[in-house]
Parts: sequence; structure tokens; C-alpha cells
Amino acid sequence: MKDFLWVLFEVGVNLFQGIIISHYVYAILGDKHNRSFIKSGGLLCSFLLTAVITVVNYLIDFEGLYMCAYIAIVFAYSLLQLKGKILKKLFLSSFCVIFISIITALIANFSAVLFQKSVVDIFSNQSLQRFISIVVCQLIIIYIYKLTLGIFRNENKSDLSNSEWVLILSVLFMSIVISLFLTFIAMQKVSDNIRSLIVLCIFGLIIINIVTVYLVVNLSKKNSAVRENQLLRIQQKYQQQYTESTKNQYETIKKIYHDFKNHNIVIASLLENGDVINAKKYVGDYLNHMSVSEAFVNTNNHIVNAVVNCKAEIAKCSNIETSIVTVSDFNGIDDLDLCSLISNLFDNAIEACRKVSDNRQIYFSIKKDGSNYVFNMKNSVDRPIIANNPELNTTKRDKQFHGLGTKIITDIAKKYNGIADFFEDGNCFVCNILLKYQ
Repeated sequence: MKDFLWVLFEVGVNLFQGIIISHYVYAILGDKHNRSFIKSGGLLCSFLLTAVITVVNYLIDFEGLYMCAYIAIVFAYSLLQLKGKILKKLFLSSFCVIFISIITALIANFSAVLFQKSVVDIFSNQSLQRFISIVVCQLIIIYIYKLTLGIFRNENKSDLSNSEWVLILSVLFMSIVISLFLTFIAMQKVSDNIRSLIVLCIFGLIIINIVTVYLVVNLSKKNSAVRENQLLRIQQKYQQQYTESTKNQYETIKKIYHDFKNHNIVIASLLENGDVINAKKYVGDYLNHMSVSEAFVNTNNHIVNAVVNCKAEIAKCSNIETSIVTVSDFNGIDDLDLCSLISNLFDNAIEACRKVSDNRQIYFSIKKDGSNYVFNMKNSVDRPIIANNPELNTTKRDKQFHGLGTKIITDIAKKYNGIADFFEDGNCFVCNILLKYQ
């Protein structure tokens, strides 16, 4: 009966850990289709983890490298059902499994010191000391779960970069290697002083990982705040220019309406006198004169509207014929990246067109193809560009502060796992950018 109760207790603990691990990654990442934990397959993942943990614990006292199997199960669940970056999924899958193992090793070593037992006895014997160790371990797991859950939910607001996830993963995996090494030492016959030192070392590793995650997340949040402030300054700049352009439109329209009646009288008089040629000429001159600055695009993104309309107005003032076609939504692309990409595309095109004596033209389009955005900028040139300048280096004297446009465009394309392609088509220079979004 006692053996049966112990088996039932240990299976219950394994089920608890399986649910904790599965729900941990679910709570942070979220389901791809906004389903509940059970409907997303979280409970199935928990049962599978419970079965594997139970079998492994039956074969050996301490999992060691068998933790890789637990990580693989959770990682597969996150890949198939949950949102987020692959590196983030890998980290969370590893983090929850490894930390439970590290905490288990910490409590086992601490209990061995406290109760004057060996670590092997704490792991294997059906005793009160083992029962207390297991219960305390689960309580600490719940505490760590709640503590780190708050940290990672705050991280979701800023979203760490791949390099930041690599840093956290590196610290985590180095910690587990050290913890495994210390645990294997503790399972040998060592003195109480050595075992106490091992407990302190494992506890220190836990603190190091929590502090590392906390610091990286907070630094990322500060960087996000800097980016937001930079974006607000850019938005304010273009909004001011856009407002000035709108005021000019209003003033021009007021003048047109004021003179509209007089112009109609002149045209009617010419037609009444049978002077059709001069009437046509007058109408043509009038239409050219009433050409008004207008909003070239009106998307659902205020940054895109401000940048495109501002740059198009600059092109128009330089006698560059501009044609623009764009989608309305830009999901998955950072506003600052959009601003930088579009600004540099227009700046390069306008600068090239100003060197053309006549037939200055710019064609700009943004299209959506499945899960990709395709940016296309085409501008007139009066001579081959790539043949004479294959690296597309700036021709300005101050190269330190100029000529970064193509590099910025290329870097943004790489950031979104896309590509930037520069080529020539007849008398036009073409830049195609493909951005992939999740």
C-alpha cells in the first residue's frame, strides 16, 4: 500500500510539473489562434511530459541529459501551436524545464545537508525527508513561475532581439552544464562542507539567470523607449511639413474659387466670339496654373502618409513626375523601419532624377504578396549607374555622412528575412525590396 501511495504521489508531482511547464510557455507566448490552454493542445503536452518524466524517473534517479527529451516535447508544442520567435520558443522551452531541474538539484542538496543524508537517499528513498523535499521544491517552482512570468509578460511589450535571446540562452545552458556537474559531484561521497558549497553554487546560478533575464528585458524596454521617442520626433517632423503643405493647398484653393467666376466669364466671352483657339489655350493655361499640391496617398498608417506625401511634394517641386501605388495596412513592420526605408528610397530616387535633364519620373509601389511586402522604386537616369558604380557608393565629397541609403535599405531587408535588389531597366534605375512578416 505504501509503495502504491508513493507511486501515486510521484505521478501526481510529475503531472503537476508537466502542466506547469506546458502552461508556462502557453501563458507567455499565447496561442496562434487565441484558443484556450486545453484547446491549444496544452493538456496533451502535459500528459505526454508526465508519461516521459515518469518513465525516466523510474529508470534513473536524476534526469541529467534526459531533460533534452522534455525540452524537445515542449519546443514541438510551441512550434506547432504558439506564437513568437523561434529563439524565444527555444529559450522558454529550455528555461522552464532546466529551472525545475536546477531547483530540484538545489533542494535535494540542501535537504541532504539539513537531514544529514546523501543526495542519492533524498532522490530515491521513500522517506519523510524526501516527501518534504519534493513539496518544498514544488512550492519554489510555483514562486519562480510567478516571478519570471511577470518578467516575460513585460518583455512581450518590447520583444527582445535575436542577439538578446542568444545571450540569455547562452547563460542558461552554461548554468545547466555547471549544475549537472555539481549534482553529479554531490551524488558522490563528499563532506558536508562541500555539499553546502554546492548548494550555494546552484543557488547562485539561479540568481544569475534571473538577474540576467531581468537586466536584458529592462535594457530592451529602454531601447524600445528610445526608438519610440525617435519615431515620435520623426513623426512630428513630417507631420509639421505635411501641415504646411495642407495650409498651402487651402490657400491655393481659396484663390482658385475666388477667381473661378472671372475665368469662366473670359472663357465664355472667347467662345461667344468664336475664338476657339484662344479659348482652348486659356483653358490649358488655367489648368496648369490651378495645379494644387495634393495628398498622394492616404493609408491606415500615419507615418507612411506623412513620409510619402512629403517626399512626393519635394519631387513635384523638382519637376519630377511621380506615380504612387500602395497598400493600406503594414502589419508586422516597425514604423521606424517603414519611415527609414521609404525615406531613403525617395531620397535616392529624387537625387538621381535631379541629375536628369528631362523626362524626370519616379514610380513607387508597395504591394502585398501572401506573407510578404514588396517595395518597388523606379526612377529615371541619364546614364548607366551600376556599370560605372557597382557598389552604389555616393558621389558626394563628404562620404562619412552620405551614401548610407543603400546600406540602410539592405539592412532593413535583412532584418525582415528579405532581400534588396538593385538593377537597371532601360533608362530607369530600379530597387526591389522584399520584406517578410509574421
